[in-house]
Amino acid sequence: MYRPRVSRDIENLRRTSRGWEGRVALYTDEEGYFGRRCPDPDCRAFFKLRTNEYEAAPDNLQLTCPECGYSALHSRFETPEQTRRSKAAIEELGDAAVDAILRDFARKRGTTRFPGGRIEWKAHRNSPRRVKPLPSYVERATIRLFECPRGHSAIIYDLLAFCPWCGTDTPPRAVFDDSLAAQRRLLALIEEQSEEARADIEARGGVTSQAERALTAAVAASQNLAKKLHIQADEPPVKDNPCQNVDRLAKQWRKSFAADLLDGLDEATVKTLRLAFARRHVLEHNGGVIDDDYVGQTGEGTVGRRIRIRTPFVEAAFAAVEKLADRLEETAQQ
Repeated sequence: MYRPRVSRDIENLRRTSRGWEGRVALYTDEEGYFGRRCPDPDCRAFFKLRTNEYEAAPDNLQLTCPECGYSALHSRFETPEQTRRSKAAIEELGDAAVDAILRDFARKRGTTRFPGGRIEWKAHRNSPRRVKPLPSYVERATIRLFECPRGHSAIIYDLLAFCPWCGTDTPPRAVFDDSLAAQRRLLALIEEQSEEARADIEARGGVTSQAERALTAAVAASQNLAKKLHIQADEPPVKDNPCQNVDRLAKQWRKSFAADLLDGLDEATVKTLRLAFARRHVLEHNGGVIDDDYVGQTGEGTVGRRIRIRTPFVEAAFAAVEKLADRLEETAQQ
C-alpha cells in the first residue's frame, strides 16, 4: 500500500477505517501561548491561551471571550490564520489520499471482457506529486498576562471582563485588579514619553483626558466589584444604585452585611474616596461641570466651573479604591 506524500507540517499520518488522518500543530509564541479569536462578529477580540492547559482540557470545553463574554465550544475560537492553515491541510491530505489510491491502482494490470472480445489494460504511474507547504503565521507578541486566582492564565489585548476559562464565574476581584493595572499602565505610558512628545500630548488634551478616563475607570471598577460581591452573597437586589456614592455604599453594606465598610480606613483615604466618586459622577453625568450636588458632597469647587483632574490625584485614588476593594471583600465574606 502506497503511503501518501504530504507536507512536513502534517504529523502522525496514519490510515484508519475512514481514510488517512494526520495532525497539524498550531503555532505558539516563546512562552507557549497560542491565539484564539471571539467568534461573535460584533467583537472578534483576540486573546491567547497556554498550550499545555488547553491540551489537558476536555473535548467539550466551553470558552468565554474575555472582553464581551460570548461563550461557545472552544473549536469556534479559531483565528483566521489557523482556519486557513487547517483548510490547507485538509486539501493537502485529500490530494495526497487520491494520489495514493491512483498509485495503488497503477501497480495492477487486468483484463476487461465484453461480448465478442476483451481488452487488456495496465495503469501507468505518474511522477511523484508535488507537496504543498501549509500557510504559516506568527503569533502576536505578548504584552500583558492575566493570571486568574483559580490557576488559569491568558494573554489579553484589551479590557478584561471575564476569564476565558471561568466565564461568568470569574472571581470579581480578579477583574477589578486587572482593570486597575490597565489604567496604571496607560498613565505610565504618558509619563514615559519624551519631554517633547509629552508636551504635544498635553497640548492636545491627552494628559487630562487620560487622567479623567483612568479615574472614572478605577471608580467604576470598585463599583462593579461591590455589585458582584453583593450578588455572590445572595443578597436581594438594591434600588437607587447606592454604589454611586461612598457613604450610600457604606450604608447599604451595613444593611446587607452588618459591617462598617469604612472601618479601618484612614481619614485621608476616606476623603480621597469621596472626592473620587463625586468627581467620577460629575465627569460621567455632567460633562465635568460642577453642580450643587458636587459642592454639597465635597465642600469644594464653584458651581458652573469644570473640575480639573491631575495625575497625582488619580494615583492617590488608585491606592484608595484598592483599600476599599479589600474592605469590600473582607466584609462580604464575613
